[in-house]
Amino acid sequence: MSGVFRSGMAALVALAWGTACSSPGDHHHPFAQDGPPAITGNPAADPTLPPRLGRPGRLLLGCSTRTARGPETAELYASALDFDEGRQSFFLKRLDSAGRESFYPLHGHFLDGGRSGVFMVHDGKGVKDGDAYRIDQSVNMGVLFLRTADSGLRAILDVFAEENGGVPGEGAGRPLGEYSCRWAEEGRRLSSQREHVRAQPNSGATPPSHWYRESDRTVLACLGSSTDGTYRFELRGSKIWPGHVGFLVVRTPGMDQPVGYNVHMLEAPGRLLIHAHSFPHRSRTMMLDTLEETETVIGGLLLVPSETGYTGWIGLAGSSADPYNLSFSRDATVGDYAAQGRIVVPPLPVVCQ
Repeated sequence: MSGVFRSGMAALVALAWGTACSSPGDHHHPFAQDGPPAITGNPAADPTLPPRLGRPGRLLLGCSTRTARGPETAELYASALDFDEGRQSFFLKRLDSAGRESFYPLHGHFLDGGRSGVFMVHDGKGVKDGDAYRIDQSVNMGVLFLRTADSGLRAILDVFAEENGGVPGEGAGRPLGEYSCRWAEEGRRLSSQREHVRAQPNSGATPPSHWYRESDRTVLACLGSSTDGTYRFELRGSKIWPGHVGFLVVRTPGMDQPVGYNVHMLEAPGRLLIHAHSFPHRSRTMMLDTLEETETVIGGLLLVPSETGYTGWIGLAGSSADPYNLSFSRDATVGDYAAQGRIVVPPLPVVCQ
């Protein structure tokens, strides 16, 4: 397995597609395995250490949406600490319609000068402790996609919290709702300075990859469209892999060869998450036979059941440094954040079957 994958990497929700999935009722048990897929690995956790402290600093974005039970909000903060333990540290604070707060470290990239973004949750949960939050050792996974629409900046997000494993969320089974977002004061500055960024680049190694060769079935096929053209995605599975592990093959407009990414698969009531945190796999002499430790790609798919399969969103972003080896000064701006990542797949709506 790749170094990123060994460290806890991607998280995905596996669905068993094909002949076994032929009616809406099948969406309650989309995986071909006994029991739910496991959430495995918090790469930021160290059981030998006490909980670390997360200190949110400047508010960057404020987002809101309305559910059947009332309004919900989400806020994205920069870290208050200079180069916060060497990690790229943002924080996500959510307030549900009942007034319950949840807080998670967030890793990822603003893209296109802040017009879009791809972020992931793959960390513990924060508990308020004075002006800071104690980050526990739980394993929570999620995605946050930002995009600019005619109506302004919009967000799609969800977190699969370990403590809520089998509890349906407020929107379970319904189409994914978008949040309307606004930049906070000073949050939108675009100046960029080298001294505001520290990065430990990936190794650049190119060992052989066996993932595509070992895959023996298509679990899920998805399509997404943009002004660039049609994006095609194929989730592959294998009888020799653990049930929560998959391999995502991505075909983008204008590219002759596909690229593959390791993923984990998670399922919650009415929600599926395909969570990527992986080096890319590309072709050298055979199909996707080479792992390239030159770039770390994060993001994934967030899906809900539909009449004919699943619908939802995808977003993937890459960087020459893993987000856990990338950090910013507290004076960094969105220009600094946006200079580190590149768009692999922009946040797009997808249809899957």
